[in-house]
Parts: sequence; structure tokens; C-alpha cells
Amino acid sequence: MTMPAEQYEQFVLQEDNIVFGIQTCELCTMLLLDNLYQTGQPLKQQTYNEILTIIHEVEQRLRQEWLDTKIQKALLAYQMKKGDM
Repeated sequence: MTMPAEQYEQFVLQEDNIVFGIQTCELCTMLLLDNLYQTGQPLKQQTYNEILTIIHEVEQRLRQEWLDTKIQKALLAYQMKKGDM
């Protein structure tokens, strides 16, 4: 059985990975928008829209995972503080 401190550490690592993914999505979005601004290629707008929409969907999924992880961490921290585990 995994000890509470080990479980908490796993949540911390999971959260770090999720945050990295979110930051990567944000960077990709910024780079694509900057590229669109620099090139001003309205004929390729549909391609930009599709790519940015996919990145946005991935970011939203990661943000939901991040929220779920933070909730689990908070519950585990409470249980550890109370000494229930």
C-alpha cells in the first residue's frame, strides 16, 4: 500500500507535468498567433483556426486534469493533517 506522503508526491509530480503541458499549449498558441501577425496570411486562416482550436481543446483538457489533481491533493493533505491515514 502506498503511503500518504508518497501519494502526495505523486500528485505533485503529476501536477508539474500537467502545468508543463498547459504552458506548452500557451506557448504554441502565442507563437502561432505571432506568426499569423507577422505573415498576415488570411488565405491560411482556416489552417490556423484548426490548429489553434486543437491546442485550445488540449489545454482545456489539461486544465480539467489540473483541477482534479488539485482537488485530490487537497483532500489527501486534509486527511494527512487529521492523521486519518
